[in-house]
Amino acid sequence: MTHPRRRPLGTLVLALTVVALAAGCAERKGEPKESDPEDTPSVSRPSSWEGKADQEDAIERATRALNAVESDGASREDDGVTALTKGLDRTFTAKGDRPYTFDIACQAPAPHTLTLTLARGEAEREWEVECGDRDADRFNVPAGAPFTATITPTERDTDGLVLWRLDTVAPEDVQDCEDDIAGCGS
Repeated sequence: MTHPRRRPLGTLVLALTVVALAAGCAERKGEPKESDPEDTPSVSRPSSWEGKADQEDAIERATRALNAVESDGASREDDGVTALTKGLDRTFTAKGDRPYTFDIACQAPAPHTLTLTLARGEAEREWEVECGDRDADRFNVPAGAPFTATITPTERDTDGLVLWRLDTVAPEDVQDCEDDIAGCGS
């Protein structure tokens, strides 16, 4: 399932960064909001995690976000977790005849937006990923040549983590754009 809030970056990078810094992580309009003490206005979120329990809670939230978008017939090819301070620079194989989905969820103690770059051959697209979303962002990748996923590392004192999964899915589970790297035209 591709989410409408996901949009390619381009000339709007500066505007999106300013909006993200000013507004933090926003909920999609029209969605019911689950009761979560961290989301209530009376509770302020710390700018850093206090310890292992905060990191474990973040991993659980990110896992729930990934599970929320996983197709019933998905077959796990690869998965992992990385700190925002380490970023991500990884090449994935996409062999076979079934399409793939690259799902990503970010968690941070303070509002944060990161840029995910997906590239294959000459094609390259950038995407905005907001930390704290209840549903992971899903990117469709057809089988074929290897592709890379890159997230630039953040500053040394930025807490946060990114969980990702690469799954093969049935062709009928691919929705919207069949190739989020090359694009689907206008």
